[in-house]
Amino acid sequence: MTNARAAKSTREKAAELRAEAARAEAKRKQLTITGAIAALIVVILGSYLLITKAKDDADARTAAANASPANLTNGGYLYGSSTAKVTLELYEDFLCPACKNAEAANGTQIEEWVKDGTVKVIYKPVAILDHASTDDYSTRSLNAAAAVINTKPEAFVAFHKALFDNQPAEGGPGLPDAKLVELAVAAGADKATIESAITGKTFENWTVKATEEFSKAGYNATPTFVVNGTKVASSDPAVVKAAVDAAAKS
Repeated sequence: MTNARAAKSTREKAAELRAEAARAEAKRKQLTITGAIAALIVVILGSYLLITKAKDDADARTAAANASPANLTNGGYLYGSSTAKVTLELYEDFLCPACKNAEAANGTQIEEWVKDGTVKVIYKPVAILDHASTDDYSTRSLNAAAAVINTKPEAFVAFHKALFDNQPAEGGPGLPDAKLVELAVAAGADKATIESAITGKTFENWTVKATEEFSKAGYNATPTFVVNGTKVASSDPAVVKAAVDAAAKS
């Protein structure tokens, strides 16, 4: 082989090596870029999933905080036939002594009206007397009532009565959560379900809304009896009966 041929062959091999090296470098760069893109996608996807989960968790917490009890009718607990001609709405605070007295004075008559289909009762308890206890008993007892309505609605009437039968005195502590759980279970609620709702104050925000609705309706004291949309002058049994009889005849 002549020197010229040898030189050409050497140049060609060198060119081939450079081309091969260039191809290898290009491939390496491509793999690097592809890897970087893949890593970026993973980061973006991971960030998206984290953000989405955080949002979902926040939404879940918000929904839980704003939870309303199930089984409500017009914002309260319906007792009696939904087709009854007369609707009696009862606004009460479980710490209110006058509410306890009104329950004792009117309870038997209300039961008779419900049984004969004359009246449907919508219980709308509120919490306006937290200042009259040392542990926000109005709110805690209303939260407990909401928990019963939510999980075992058929136990509400018995629990309602039990709360008044065991009403604590104003100015001191209310019934402890353990006692509220005990009364709810005795009324028919499931302990495992009701205990967490009572101790965790699941419906605390709802108690605020229910009380605000009471105020928006123009009421400021308990007990308040409303017959077919008209406030009754007092909770005196004779006055309540007259209002119900008039509504039944209209």
